Amino acid sequence: MVPSVAIVGESGVGKTNLIERLIPEFNNRGLKIAAVKHCHEKIELDKQGKDTWKYTEAGSDITIISSVDNIAYMRKVDSSLSIAEILRIIGGTVDLVIFEGYKKGNIPKIEVFRAQSSNELVCPVQILSAVATDTQLDIDIPQIALNDTVKIADFIEQNIMNSQKTNSLLFINGRQVFIKPFVQDIISEAILAMVSTLKDVDEIQNLDISIRKK
Repeated sequence: MVPSVAIVGESGVGKTNLIERLIPEFNNRGLKIAAVKHCHEKIELDKQGKDTWKYTEAGSDITIISSVDNIAYMRKVDSSLSIAEILRIIGGTVDLVIFEGYKKGNIPKIEVFRAQSSNELVCPVQILSAVATDTQLDIDIPQIALNDTVKIADFIEQNIMNSQKTNSLLFINGRQVFIKPFVQDIISEAILAMVSTLKDVDEIQNLDISIRKK
């Protein structure tokens, strides 16, 4: 899958602040980052009266607004999307996806714990990769100083990103299907070989294929 990590912890403990510091740190390392915030409330990203708002009100299931420097994607859903479904939307265009929240999701987690504002860990120690904290806890997993952005980024890159890296992603009906490295190589090499023979195809850096069965 696309390398991913969830930053978890109690409300107000500093999850957003940590992510705000990690993003430029990874950017400085030449990495592209996607950030995802989990919200329990209904969100309104569009303004009433705008053309895109009118499209949605008229019944469009997906509304996209595109400009020279940004693109916004709005889609109606019946319930919160899973991590796998969100990763499918993001695709392979980034090096790391940082989720805020998603403590029940099946991805590595780093919990933010502050002595003054945290009562106890929100996740069982067994499912945490590390804790970013301003105190010392009696737990048997890595603890990193909360204000040491570089060390936290190092931990994510060395212990999470390197173990999750894969060159090929396969999604069927919106759900990621995990394939062994050997099978990944067979699929990738076969598709790249065929596509590279097509007219006007330059050197392939990234390839996305979507097939919809009739």
